[in-house]
Amino acid sequence: MINRVVLALVFFIVLLASLAEIIFKGFSLKTILLLIATIIVIAFLWMSPKKRD
Repeated sequence: MINRVVLALVFFIVLLASLAEIIFKGFSLKTILLLIATIIVIAFLWMSPKKRD
């Protein structure tokens, strides 16, 4: 449960930082690629099966 809260918080922070960079510094391919990579990693971690021993 706490893992998903942390992932959502990280996603929100990265999204805000990316939007701010696009707004104030202009469109950059690097920013878009980092945002896409972050979305992929967060989606993978969000949907990964839980390890239960």
